[in-house]
Amino acid sequence: MINRPLAILFSLIVFSFTIGTTEITNENVSIYEWKQPSVKFPSDNPFSESSIKLGGELFFENLLSKDSSISCKSCHQITEAFADHLPVGEGILGRTVTRNTPTLINIGLHPYFMADGKFNSLEEQVLGPINEHREFDMSPEAIISRLKDIPRYKELSNTAYKEDINIEIVQKALANFQRIITSEDSKFDQFMEGKIKLTQKEKTGWKLFQNSKLNCIQCHSGFNFTNYSFENNGLYTSYSDSGRALITGKKQDIAKFKVPSLRNIAITYPYMHDGSVKSLEEVIDHYSSGGKGHISQSTLIKGFTIQDNEKEALIAFLKTLTENRFIEN
Repeated sequence: MINRPLAILFSLIVFSFTIGTTEITNENVSIYEWKQPSVKFPSDNPFSESSIKLGGELFFENLLSKDSSISCKSCHQITEAFADHLPVGEGILGRTVTRNTPTLINIGLHPYFMADGKFNSLEEQVLGPINEHREFDMSPEAIISRLKDIPRYKELSNTAYKEDINIEIVQKALANFQRIITSEDSKFDQFMEGKIKLTQKEKTGWKLFQNSKLNCIQCHSGFNFTNYSFENNGLYTSYSDSGRALITGKKQDIAKFKVPSLRNIAITYPYMHDGSVKSLEEVIDHYSSGGKGHISQSTLIKGFTIQDNEKEALIAFLKTLTENRFIEN
C-alpha cells in the first residue's frame, strides 16, 4: 500500500502535471517571455502512474542508504520545497557533502543535473547519491538485494515495467517521480494568468527584477527563472570547489555553477552552491557589491546601487514565486 505522505503528494502533483502547456500574455510581461513548458519523458521511460508510484515509494525508502538511516526525502523535504535548510547536505553517519541541497521543483525541465552539470539525465543522476560515500554509500547490487526481499517492490516493479526490480528500474522510477514534481501555481503564476493582482510593492519588485541596472533577468529568465547556464557569481576570490571545471577540465570553468531556479526561493535558504549566504537580503547585498572579482566571474555581475525600499520590493516580488500547496499539505 502506498504510504500516506506519498499518497497526498501524488494526488497534488499528478493533477498539476496534467494541466499541460499554456501560453500566457499579460500587459506586465514586458521583456519577460512567459510560457509554461511541458516536461518531456524519455521514449524508453514514458509517463505512467505505476512508474511514479514505484518511484515515490523509493523516494521515501531508507533501505537505499547503507545504514538505512536516510532516504531521498531526508534531504529533499516536501514542506521545504524539496530542499532542506542546511548549508550543505548530510548523508549517512553525519557525513557532509560539499554543496547545498538543490530543490527538486521543476527538475524535469532541466537539461542537465547537479550544480556542475555532471549528469545528462535524471536516470543517470539517481546513481549519484547512491554511489557517493558521503551520501548513501551503497552499491547498486546491495540495494537490489535488499529490495528483492520486499514483496511490494516486486509487485510495483512488475506492474510498472513488466519485470522484477533491478537497478535500471530503480533509476527509471525515481526519475519519473521527480519529473512530476512541478510548480506553476504561485502567486506570480496567478498574476501572469490574469487571475489576481500583485501589490504595489510586489509590482515594483517585478519591475526592478527586469531592469538593466540589477540584471537579474539575464540569468534568471523563463518560466523556471533560470537559463540553466554555468556562471561564476564572484562569491569568493578563491574557491575550494572548482564547480563546472571538475567536469570539463577547463580553466575558464573554475567555480562556475548552474544558475538555480528562483521558484520557491524564499523557503529554500540558505543560498549559493555552499549555503554560505543566509538570507535574500544578503544575496542582494552580494550582487550589489559587484562580487569579489574572481578571474572567472561573470561579466554580467557589475554591481549596482539599491535603496532599502527597493530591496524590500524586490524581496516582496521574490516571495510571490513560492508554491504553497506542498507546504500547506
